[in-house]
Amino acid sequence: MSELIFHHYDASPFAEKVRSVFGFKGLSWRSVQIPRMMPKPELVPLTGGYRKTPVLQIGAHIYCDTQIIIRELEARHPKPTLFPGNSQFLGWGMSFWTDKLLFSNAAAIVFGTFGDQMPPEFVRDRAEYSGGGINIEKMKAALPVSLQQFAAMMDWAEQGLTDGRDYFLGSEASLVDFDLYYVTWFAGRAPEAKKILEGFPNLASWMGRMAAVGHGKPEELTAGEALDIAKGDDVSGYTGVVAAGEAKKAGDPVTVAPNDTGRVPVSGELVALNSREIAIRHSNDIVGEVIIHFPRAGFVVQ
Repeated sequence: MSELIFHHYDASPFAEKVRSVFGFKGLSWRSVQIPRMMPKPELVPLTGGYRKTPVLQIGAHIYCDTQIIIRELEARHPKPTLFPGNSQFLGWGMSFWTDKLLFSNAAAIVFGTFGDQMPPEFVRDRAEYSGGGINIEKMKAALPVSLQQFAAMMDWAEQGLTDGRDYFLGSEASLVDFDLYYVTWFAGRAPEAKKILEGFPNLASWMGRMAAVGHGKPEELTAGEALDIAKGDDVSGYTGVVAAGEAKKAGDPVTVAPNDTGRVPVSGELVALNSREIAIRHSNDIVGEVIIHFPRAGFVVQ
């Protein structure tokens, strides 16, 4: 099975990163809308309890985290490439800055701006997700500083476009562009952050080009249909690569969890473990066996 099934919600910034990659590569995909917060009863059978958004499903193979999702999309659909000029180091390295430091800054701006309007249960969910790192009153008080820091970092981006190039690495879009775009898309919901972005003419033009990439060709799919597709895919014979020198071996019972936020361990039987990927075989009564894939960078296997 090769159909791309994407579990997301429209307002998710990390999902926007992948949706834009779908558009860049001109891909058709099936869209499954999921709840913005736990519980997610129709997603958990696929992910084993992993709580971050988004998730990519291909049959009974489940890809958790944008890093492994984008790696799989690039492997299956290599043209146009996200890595012109062999720019993998820049793309993946940039993603760790944008996904962690810069996104935290953008989240502080959004929560500091709109926190009073957010449902209390949503704020509690995000506080639990972040390990207690969300305090609306503190974010409101720190909003001027958050905006100053955002402006300083956006000035870096503006400088990178002053020679008239269309994208940060030149005439072709790369993962570097998608790494930054989704954060500006998210932060730009706040009026003061939007004003900062509009104040950088090269960056504003670049954002227009990135928005024009679109989201590819989505078609709706229900969560129940996605579960049926996973249930109908036999992955009993799937084997991955456990690299030489790893302390664990295929078949070992393990748990996998992110090392930053949403640290919910997912349990299963080890299938693959190498410098790029962790994969486990997970079983439940609803869909049977699934293979859940995680990136090695940013995740801990125990």
